[in-house]
Amino acid sequence: MDDELDRRPFGSVINEAVSQFASLMRLDVRLLEAEMKKKGSDVLSSGVCGIAAVSFFILGAFALVEFLILAMVLAGVSAIFACLIVGILLFAAGFVSLRLAKRALVGWTLTPEHTVRQVRSDLAALKQGIRHGASQ
Repeated sequence: MDDELDRRPFGSVINEAVSQFASLMRLDVRLLEAEMKKKGSDVLSSGVCGIAAVSFFILGAFALVEFLILAMVLAGVSAIFACLIVGILLFAAGFVSLRLAKRALVGWTLTPEHTVRQVRSDLAALKQGIRHGASQ
């Protein structure tokens, strides 16, 4: 069987390597599509839930702001100072929420990590196959 491999023309080896490489690239493209579809689905569902949450927070915030301001006015604080105090508290809560959101996204990426690893592995295998084929 080794004699048969030794007699193969170099062009045949290259042609086979290119064919196998093209096949691997098609598989890698399908893996990329599947991975990006999954990530896109995750981003979409997260975005929809995030938009709903923001809508409810905004409505709730309006109601709470009115409640706090009216409660402070009824407690004897001037209306303008009540609005200032509530505004500062809301700004602080927004800043804390923004920091928590930023921390939650640390390390998250849109890069198709599995596909990149697979392509690198395929390229290494192709290089090894060409070296092995050329040495015979």
